Amino acid sequence: MHNPNSTRGRTRARAWAEALGQTTGFVYRALAKLAHLINRTWGHYRFGALVSNRGYGCIVHHTLELKVPENLTVGDRVVIGKRVSIGCYAPVTIENDVHISPDVAIETAGLDFRVLTRPHTGKPIVICETAWIGGRALILGGVTIGRGAVVAAGSVVTRDVGDYEVVAGSPARVVSCRK
Repeated sequence: MHNPNSTRGRTRARAWAEALGQTTGFVYRALAKLAHLINRTWGHYRFGALVSNRGYGCIVHHTLELKVPENLTVGDRVVIGKRVSIGCYAPVTIENDVHISPDVAIETAGLDFRVLTRPHTGKPIVICETAWIGGRALILGGVTIGRGAVVAAGSVVTRDVGDYEVVAGSPARVVSCRK
């Protein structure tokens, strides 16, 4: 007998469809759309509940990880992809029309080993309008990413990026200027 709770090699939606005796592609697609809608709605409301300083039209994936969300300010029409991590030990400002690709880490916290009682420090991060952060990039504290700047995938940004500059590498260096 087939176990409807077993999902070996299949998605959970297909397992549900088979359990209902419906093996048509229509039911599978309908369940997949419903799951996508639930995840998107959950991400929207969860982000809205956590971040009070946000603009309109933000698209945020439900897998966003936020640390100290009250220090985050987000502008209008910001897109934040899957598995993004934002550590807001110090203020983080993301201005209008910024696109942050999947697996990006934005971290304001650092360590100062010269101070033994409280070694954690935080420096603010500002990402200006229309900037684009490529996948798996790392943005460290004290950095300002200029208007229209592009951070290439996998880059480690340790210094300020000027307006319309394209940076790449670890540490990130200016590759070109789009102006």
